[in-house]
Amino acid sequence: MRTLILSVLLGWSAIVLAQPVLTGEHWATERIDNHLTRSVKNGFSGAVMVVNDDRILLKKGYGQAEHNTPSPITTATLFDIGSVTKQFTAALIIKLQSAEKLSVQDTLARYFPKVPADKQGITLHQLLTHTSGLPGGIGLGDFDNVSTQEFFDQLFSTELLDTPGEQFHYSNVGYSVLARVAELASGQSYEAALRHHLLDPASMQYTGYLQLDTHQQQVAPGYKAGVLRTLPNLARYRQDGEVSWALKGNGGLISSVDDMYRWYQALQQQTIISASEWAQLSHPHVLANAKYKEHYGYGWSLYPAPGGGRLITHNGSDGVFYFDFRWQPEQQQVIIFASNALMRPTPAISEDIELMLADDTYNPPEFAPGPVTQVLRFALNYRLSETSLSQALTKNFAEALTEPVVLNRAGLALLEAGYHKKAIALLQLNTRQFPDDGNLWDSLGEAQLTSNQLQAAKQSFARALALAPDKHCYWCANARKKLEHIKLRQKAAISVSSVSAG
Repeated sequence: MRTLILSVLLGWSAIVLAQPVLTGEHWATERIDNHLTRSVKNGFSGAVMVVNDDRILLKKGYGQAEHNTPSPITTATLFDIGSVTKQFTAALIIKLQSAEKLSVQDTLARYFPKVPADKQGITLHQLLTHTSGLPGGIGLGDFDNVSTQEFFDQLFSTELLDTPGEQFHYSNVGYSVLARVAELASGQSYEAALRHHLLDPASMQYTGYLQLDTHQQQVAPGYKAGVLRTLPNLARYRQDGEVSWALKGNGGLISSVDDMYRWYQALQQQTIISASEWAQLSHPHVLANAKYKEHYGYGWSLYPAPGGGRLITHNGSDGVFYFDFRWQPEQQQVIIFASNALMRPTPAISEDIELMLADDTYNPPEFAPGPVTQVLRFALNYRLSETSLSQALTKNFAEALTEPVVLNRAGLALLEAGYHKKAIALLQLNTRQFPDDGNLWDSLGEAQLTSNQLQAAKQSFARALALAPDKHCYWCANARKKLEHIKLRQKAAISVSSVSAG
């Protein structure tokens, strides 16, 4: 699922050393370009635009859209923008409010008459600010297509994490609810309303789910951990003929760096979003993270910028693509960054760019693949048995495997790519090393279920539930759903066996 990757920039230096040839922003631009060019040899691929005082300092692609083929990425290349989608959903809600089609103080009861009592009073404002109490997700993958009725019935039957309005809990499904509200209020589909109110007026013809122009545009496939190729998400949408409610409104929009620059221009020049509308979107409505002084507006995260003023930003990822939009309005600085190969150092790229713009002495660390990438490459190239693979991983990656996330991500990536036996080997090793982590048992259950090991999967999912925390169990919904699925399959198998015997 999409995740918001939040960070803060600390320790900006005020020291500027004299440079023999270039100074100021020209020197910074050359250093940024050199850093990104060097990073390509270590697996980096993406596109960047850097704008300062309405001047484009850098507009360039790096690496290949299709790895190992001559397909250079440009700023016109299409990427999945992840949770950056949320700012469009929020803007659409505010536009509909201006048109008196809804109010951010409206409650769910107005749009969903049969919503359970504990959720009737949830307001659109609370959905916009992630204070509704709804969970992050309900156990559906980005491409799990269920009917509108089924999705919202399942969502509204889930237990709230907190009383609405009390706590910040980042919720993807909350923005899916907003997308549905936009449909009900406008009388249009979510994407049609988005096109009518925002995308077409901003000349963003290359942005959307299914209603976008791709005739002459390069669509980037993804590379999980920089290694395993995945279909472009646009191809998945077209294959399915629809966009899952697990994704709609909260993530998954397709766009380019060039189109997102058009969005920035529309916001800055207030040609589509008025000053009063922008004030609502960019207001620090709730404290999201006290440690980093992060507030959340409507679809935007807000921080104090180290150089003064505000940093208005949002990033997003589906675990494969990564997108970041960083705007310091008082400094008139914008960084738009996209990658089709998320690795551990990828999110730091845009922050490093900011630091190089602010400090001529700052040298970013080398772009080096992380342990998930290294484990994946090792497993893919391993030619002996799965049993010996576990032993080899333990021997060669002892330090990296002290974090459960490494084998979990690598194993699930192998599973999705069809390497089922290797995936199970990695995920079993992980549960042996961290036997009390319910999420890891849930992952192992997924691999076993995919391989038709029903009894083993049943035991793994049951173990995952047995290890559930008292609250905020993010894997439990999936484990329960899969146990019910296994029960139905086993029951059907018994019925078939009985008929055959008769």
